[in-house]
Amino acid sequence: MNQVDITNLILRANALVKTNWIHAAHILGTALEEHPDNLQILLNLGEIYLERQLFDKALSYYQKAIAIKPDDPHLLYIIGNCYFSAGEYRIANTYYSRVSHPTPEVLYNKALSLAFLGSHKESIDVIQELMKILSDNPFIHFLLIEQHVRIQNYEQAHHIIKQAEKKFGKHKQLLILSAVVSSKRGIWLKAYHCFSEYETLTPITGADHLIAYAQAATMIGLNDKAITLLNRAIKINPYISSVYEELVRLQLYLGDIMGARESINKAKRHIVRFNPTLKLLQDRVRNEDLNN
Repeated sequence: MNQVDITNLILRANALVKTNWIHAAHILGTALEEHPDNLQILLNLGEIYLERQLFDKALSYYQKAIAIKPDDPHLLYIIGNCYFSAGEYRIANTYYSRVSHPTPEVLYNKALSLAFLGSHKESIDVIQELMKILSDNPFIHFLLIEQHVRIQNYEQAHHIIKQAEKKFGKHKQLLILSAVVSSKRGIWLKAYHCFSEYETLTPITGADHLIAYAQAATMIGLNDKAITLLNRAIKINPYISSVYEELVRLQLYLGDIMGARESINKAKRHIVRFNPTLKLLQDRVRNEDLNN
């Protein structure tokens, strides 16, 4: 089979892949047995499996291709993406780092893989390098803010939020980030209003965000609202001890002994072993019951 025949075979397989990708892969696989080092066949087979999120199978062909062209930046990027999609962030980062003259896409994925690995300062360095090339993408700013929050650099996170607001205007992701950062900085009224404004656009579905929202509500005296938010957080994730702690503590403060007892009973159904704080709160509820 000469190169013209191989090209025609690949064209046939690419036309077939939309209706019968398994047969298309079989055709290319048979051709690969005859031409095991043909880069075109390897890349097309890799692409077929990658599009179907069969990452291990795609990698088996891309690894053979990279052995033929070890410094090819596009191949390094694709292999990195395969490992990234499979949750192998450390290996993905290794391939991204091998790309010479990385594009914004490579830098963004590298920063994201570092973030998932918990290497937040390194992620920040890559994002700052990326922003020298591409500064008009809001999602790059969001990622940068999140990394500063992770390392508890709340003042810098706040500074970047203000810059992003000037550049992109009101954005719901900036609202939730501003709410979180304001909570961390103890600016409770602003935190509450940011959470509230965000919920006019879309419901908050993260338990952690609801807990922070409830804390802001408590700090500005909106106790009933805080109780509602904490109960919403429990529905989303009933296995967080701290939610029950805040809820029972607040109910006891308001004199709602029945509500505190119900919350303790709910905690018993989901928390296998109470921590010392929950045990103390449970004892307080029992004592209140005895006194009444």
